Amino acid sequence: MKLLRDPLGRPIPRIYFKTDDLDERCERKIEDFMDQHCGGFRLPIPTDDLIRLIEMDADDLDMYSELPEDEDGHTDFFADRKPVVRISKRLSDPRYENRLRMTLGHEYGHVWFHAPLWRKPRLDHPTDPRWTCHRDRIVDAPQTDWMEFQAAYIGGALLMPRDSLRLWTREIVMRESKQPPVPSESDLGRAVIGRAMRRCQVSERAARVRLLRLGLLRES
Repeated sequence: MKLLRDPLGRPIPRIYFKTDDLDERCERKIEDFMDQHCGGFRLPIPTDDLIRLIEMDADDLDMYSELPEDEDGHTDFFADRKPVVRISKRLSDPRYENRLRMTLGHEYGHVWFHAPLWRKPRLDHPTDPRWTCHRDRIVDAPQTDWMEFQAAYIGGALLMPRDSLRLWTREIVMRESKQPPVPSESDLGRAVIGRAMRRCQVSERAARVRLLRLGLLRES
């Protein structure tokens, strides 16, 4: 971990982690949490347990917030207390279950990694900025915005643990004596994506992005 100057001008230091570090921390976090509170680790991680994870570390979680149409969730940071997380009421529709799960994982990334950086008495505006997660940034935010990239990566790492994905990928590709990475649009690639979707209860896009980032798939 390194603390660097925030390139976007936010009044907090930029916290830098290698993605390997993020994966290791996320696997320990979710396994320890479920061992202690949920009767043991299992996949897919129940949505209720993702909610409980946020509730334990946030000041408040509103699952039925009236957010603008282009917002799935946002986190408010404070200098003197834990963050407040709001999730769009729209995501309570069962049709959006996978998006809800990724949004919860993403927002927890902000709660876990970023909220402590804002709890500084010297900040003049403890509630600025309200950190908004737009639909197109929940899964694959660009690295140019380190907070959003880390939150997106953490969300994927919590829901789709690296070790499990590596195991499933090897099991599938070894059927044809192949080695990862395999093309994402090949039969093997689609089989790997499909298993991740089913075992982790995530969307195709989320599974594809995660597998590409781990180097288990490659662009066709």
